Formats: sequence, structure tokens, C-alpha cells
Amino acid sequence: MLSLLTLSLPWAGCEYIREMENTLRSGQEKNLLSTTNTIAHALSYEGENIFGFKQLSSNENFSKNNIYAYKLDSKINLDGYADDWGEWSEKIRFFSNQITDNNISHNRAGMISAIDSNHFYLFIKVYDNQVSYKNPSAGLINGDRLHIHLSRKNRTPREYIIQTTAPGKVSASYLVTKNTANPYLKKERRIQGQWQDTGDGYNIELRIPLRMIKENINFAIIDSQKDSKEVSGWYGTWDYKTKINNGLIIKPSKELESLLHRFKQNDARLRIIDIQNWLLASSGSPYSQNKNINNDDTLSTILNQLYRLIMADSNSVKQNIQSSNNQITGALINQALNKQSATSWYTPKHSNNAIVSSVSPIIINNNVVAVVIADQSNDAILTLTNHALSRLISLSSIAIIIATAGMLGYMTFLSMRIRKLRNATEHIISPDGKLTTSFKPSKSNDELGDLSRSFYGMQKRLNEYTQYLKSLASKLSHELRTPLAIVQSSLDNLAAQSLNEKSKTYAERARYGGERLSNIITAMSEANRVEQSIKSTETEDFDLCQIISSSIEAYADIYPKRLFIKSICNNQCLVHGSAELIIQMLDKLIDNAVDFSPEHSEIIINTSLKQNYIEIVISNEGSVLPDNMQTQLFDSMVSLRNKNVAMKSEKSHLGLGLFIARLICEAHQGSIQAINRDDLSGVEIHILLPVV
Repeated sequence: MLSLLTLSLPWAGCEYIREMENTLRSGQEKNLLSTTNTIAHALSYEGENIFGFKQLSSNENFSKNNIYAYKLDSKINLDGYADDWGEWSEKIRFFSNQITDNNISHNRAGMISAIDSNHFYLFIKVYDNQVSYKNPSAGLINGDRLHIHLSRKNRTPREYIIQTTAPGKVSASYLVTKNTANPYLKKERRIQGQWQDTGDGYNIELRIPLRMIKENINFAIIDSQKDSKEVSGWYGTWDYKTKINNGLIIKPSKELESLLHRFKQNDARLRIIDIQNWLLASSGSPYSQNKNINNDDTLSTILNQLYRLIMADSNSVKQNIQSSNNQITGALINQALNKQSATSWYTPKHSNNAIVSSVSPIIINNNVVAVVIADQSNDAILTLTNHALSRLISLSSIAIIIATAGMLGYMTFLSMRIRKLRNATEHIISPDGKLTTSFKPSKSNDELGDLSRSFYGMQKRLNEYTQYLKSLASKLSHELRTPLAIVQSSLDNLAAQSLNEKSKTYAERARYGGERLSNIITAMSEANRVEQSIKSTETEDFDLCQIISSSIEAYADIYPKRLFIKSICNNQCLVHGSAELIIQMLDKLIDNAVDFSPEHSEIIINTSLKQNYIEIVISNEGSVLPDNMQTQLFDSMVSLRNKNVAMKSEKSHLGLGLFIARLICEAHQGSIQAINRDDLSGVEIHILLPVV
């Protein structure tokens, strides 16, 4: 957990990079806004004529019926199909049906237009479930047709009609009514085209010389009844009913593009749109063209994605400027149309790079006639931030690795010292409860060293006190035997005197008390003698089963009020050790079984071989062991004798019998334990001794 604190290093670095990016973004916004303002002011001073039409300077002359003409990069083949229109074929602009009566039509029609240096091209797409071609016998004008209304230089506007009796090449005609009693249609061969049947309607592809068009152009696609002059509806930019003609050809301006090239930047796109959002000029790309930036580099891509993940800008909108059919719209554009310069960051669709857009209005005669748009990606910022992020990751990784390795190494070192201290402390007391002198204090000057020396001092004082307690029994027995001998000799001399009955009773009680005191002193020093005898006794191989069998026969004579039942294995059971100590152990256990069992009860002794061990089980009836005493029964100075049990025994008991039995058993590499019988009718002593 302490090592995790090192993660604050990259967090602080990321916050620094975030602030650096915000500063760079702010500088980029100001620089881009300055560019658009400069271009807008320059175009404002250039005057109205640079836009091609004077009407662009007046908001009142703009109409939704304007037609945008794309700039052609290749020649158009008049065949009635949109294949050679390239990407523009996907940008057909569809119009709603203008219904003239209650006969609602579900047809629809759309158009795209383009220009080159000499011609204006128009492609009409009509979906019609029933195409009505011209019927010559029904009059001059009938059937489905296309009306084009053109304004002409210094002349009255003219309405051209494209109609046909069958699919194929078509040309325009206009109706002549002046100076003639019989109106007729006159062909305009300069307007050429192709009518193509499509199965679900028809296509019309036309070419019109630019010199025929002054500035206004409108068209209407007429949907009529078959063999009838009645019009059921129309589509397009021209109001066929009112004959109002206010549509303009909006086309890219060479003058504007030339002017934009003066401000061209390698990593910015400059665009100009009119107030109807049509694109008039464009120059450059919003993405950096710097060859040193390798966007295909795997590391750069990974760092870019990682940086975008870490530095995700919650304030960046997904799309602030939309472009459709060369019409550019969005909230930012609306601000410019309201005479406000503005900037905004956004993330284009299908891109992870952020783009900053700046807009400035072009104002002529206090009217907004166009908008300058500048777009620039954050490639340059990403280059700096990616470089900074890569260095941050590298340096942070090295710092974290060093810090973590140092901390973990130091913690491991401390843990090893603590574990070593714990192990040494656990070995201060041996499994048999004795204090050892194997603890060695640390020489370190830190807290663990102080703790180790404190444990050593405590172990030393405990060992001194334990040695004192061990020698206390022999000292007491030595000191008590002299006054006890004086008391015994005095009682012997007193017994030789003639005493009355009352005095004899007192003297006998004193003799009995002296004998019990002598037995207590003997028992106190017996454990030490046993330990010394275990260390000094000679060992040999002997038959344990034979010794147990002969000892049981002796116990039957010694304790006639108990019934001894034995089950001794017939095989030879050789055990390496001291037969005298084993007999002493059996004496203690049988004596204990006799004391805790009722008279005339059974004491059962069983032996059995288990792999490399012989098991001896001594079972007697009587009281059961408390659960909390079963593991402490063989400790020194532990006794469970109550008053009744103590009264049955003439000897003094200090709780050393079972302790001595455990010492002898462990000296022979064995184990001993006491458990209650399964039926809780008494206690069983289980002894395991290894066989040779």
C-alpha cells in the first residue's frame, strides 16, 4: 500500500501536461481567431464584387431556392446517368412536392448541379411510378416535363421547356407568343441533354452555357396526368404557380480561393461560406502536413490513444460543425451570422483528434454577407504532449520501479528480521516448557534491535528465575532435613520416656506429621533426580512386553483391591532405552490409575504393535478429565486429586507423577497422552514408544 503512493508521481505529471495542453489550446484558439479576423477584414475592404454577385451583400435577396454548383474536376458525359458525377452523385438535393389539387402524389425529385469554365450542368432525378411522355396531339405543352427559368443580361427572363415523346436526346424549347397569332415552340439548341428512363422514374441530364445565365436560375419538374395538360404537382426551386424567380447560382469563387491562398497555412483549412451556409471557397487541410510527424508509428498511435484516454476532455462536443451538400452549418456558424467571432473545440466523427474551429463574419454595409471559417487539428499539440507523455511515462516508470523496488526490498529486509526475531522468541521456550539459552540479541541500533535486546534481557531474567526455582526444591530439602532430623530424634527420645496416654497420642501425631513432611521433601527432589538419572542412565535393547507382563503380576499383589486385566502381544517388542526407567514410568501410571479408580474395579493394560511403534494403553474406571486439562495433565506440579482421592492415598502428591512419566517417555523418543473413554466411564493413558 505504501508503494501505491508512488502513483501520485504520474498523476501530478498528467495534471501538469493537462495544464500545458490547456495553455497550448488557448494559444492556438487566439492565433486561429486572429487569422479569421484578418481575412474577414480584408474581404470587407475588397468590396462586394469579389463575391461575384451584388445580391450577396443584401440579406433580402437570399432565398432557399438558390442552387449550389459544384466545381467539376472532370468532363461530364451527357448520357442521363450520374456515374461520371463522382462523389457529387451522393449529394442529390431532393425537393418536396408542391400539390396543386387533392390528388396527392407520392413521387419525389431531386437535383445536383456543377460548373466548369464554360458550362453549367444540371442532373435531375425523378421518382415517378407513372411517367407521362408528351402527346403531340394533345397540344404544345403536356406530359411530364422540366421548366427552367433563366435571367438574361439586359433582356427579359426566359422560360425553357424540356419535354419528349420518348427517352433519348433532348433539347430545350421556349414558347413564342409575341407578334404571332399562333403560338409555337422554338428550340434552343445551345441547351442540350439526355432523358433516360430508369424503371422507377426518369433522369434528365442537361448542359447550359454560362453565357446564357446572368445570375438567376430556377427550375420546376412538372408532374402531369397522362395525355392531359393538367398539372398534379411540381418539384424544384421555381414557384410554377406564381412564376416568382429569385434563385441564384451559388458557385465556388476563384477570386476568393486566390485570396485564401495568401493566408494558407500548412496545418489549417480556410473556408468561406455565404449566409445560406453554401461553400464559396476552400483552401488547405485541418490536419498537419509535417513529414516529421509519423501518424502511422505504432508507439505514437498508442501514446495518442493513451493520452486521449487520460486527458479526455469532457467539454469537447462530438460535432460542432456539420457539412452536407457543401452546406456548412452548426451552432458556431450561427454565432458568426449574428456578427460574433467565436472559437470552439470539437471531435469529428470517426476521429480521435480534436479540432479547433474559428469563425468571423464578413460585414459589408453593416450586413453579414459571408463567414470565414478556419479549422486546425491538435496534431502539433499532440506531438508535444505525446513527447511529454512518453517522457513522463518513461521517467515515472523508472521512478516507480526504483521506489517500489527500494520499498519492497526494505520491507522484505524488515520482514525477514521480524520473522527471525519471532522464530528466535518462539524457541526461547522449548516444547516441554523449559527455557533455553539459544536466543542471541541483535546488534542493530534501530527499533528492532532494541526490541531484540529487550527480549534477550527478559529471557535472561526468566532463565535466572527458573534456575532459582529449580534449585529451590533441593535447597529446601537440604535445609529442612536437619531440623526435621532434630524433630525425629527428639520424638524418638520422647518415646523412650514413660508418657501418659494423652502425651503418647500427641507424640504419635507429631511422628506421623514428621514422616509426611519427609515424604514431601523426598517428592520435591524426586523430579530432579529423575532428570539426572535419565541423563546418566545406561541404555540397552530390552523386551518391553516381557517387562510389562511381569510388572502387572507384581501390581496385582501390591493392589489386591483392583482387578488387573492385560492383553500383551506375543511378539517380541524390543525397545532401546532403560528398563528401570520404563518400570518407574509404569509405577507412576498404575499408582495414578489406582488412586482415581474405585475399589474392585478393573484396570486394563493393552499392548499392540503399530508399524514402528508399540502402543501401551492403561485404562481405568473413575472420573473423567476436564476438557481444558487434557493437554496440561503431564505438566509439572499439576494435580487433579480432590479431597476424597487424597484421603485414599497415604503418600503426598505434588503433581509430579505424570510429569515424571512424560520425561521418561520423551527420553525414549516416545509420546504420552490422556483421553477420556468413549463411554465417559473413565480415563485412558496412551503411550507410543519406538521399537528397534
